[in-house]
Amino acid sequence: MRFALSRPSRAFAVALITACTPASPMDTNGDDVPLTASLVAAAESGGLARVSFPESDPGIPAYARLGAPLNQIFHDDQWLVIPFYRDPGAIRGDFDLLSIFDFPGPGGPGAFGVPLTITGFFMIEQGAPLGTFPRLSVSKGSAVPVWFVNWPAARAAMADHVLTMDELRALSPIKGTASSFTETLRPRDGEHLVVLNARGTTTDGRRFGVHITHVEDRTTSQRITLR
Repeated sequence: MRFALSRPSRAFAVALITACTPASPMDTNGDDVPLTASLVAAAESGGLARVSFPESDPGIPAYARLGAPLNQIFHDDQWLVIPFYRDPGAIRGDFDLLSIFDFPGPGGPGAFGVPLTITGFFMIEQGAPLGTFPRLSVSKGSAVPVWFVNWPAARAAMADHVLTMDELRALSPIKGTASSFTETLRPRDGEHLVVLNARGTTTDGRRFGVHITHVEDRTTSQRITLR
């Protein structure tokens, strides 16, 4: 989908995103993929247009990084990790998070009615038609909600292939805030890549760190710490 040409549909493809920030132990793409800076440089050298959000685009019409397509449900044996692109306190209870997108329509603005927790940009071909996914998307945040849910309980709740916001809240997630959050996305088929790094603290005073590298439909690198 073309990100940023009309306000509602431009943001559609901004789905998964990361930023160019100085490297640290948790800010790495993993050994199997190029660093974000290299991906951005390649996109710039290829003449792609750069569109920022939320300044020039309303952002992704989704609430969180969670979805069945391409096995993008990130967990270890203990924790399911859910970073939120929009304020989780404002998400309606009956929304199925596994469906990913909440588009505007006759019933309201969808995800666009909920404030973003990230900023960033995406890169796309000049003049690409509406509905085209960008080639690369990058985002960051300094106060990004990240929830940790007991994985066996979450897996049981998702057995019907649905996880509403009300169901998620009923699982008593441990709620955290990432003071450092970056995510990189190449959303197109055949080159799909998600790299996610987050560090922060939870409401009960614990510290967490998350690193995910996900290539096509498999996670190739993962670290989840909560202590």
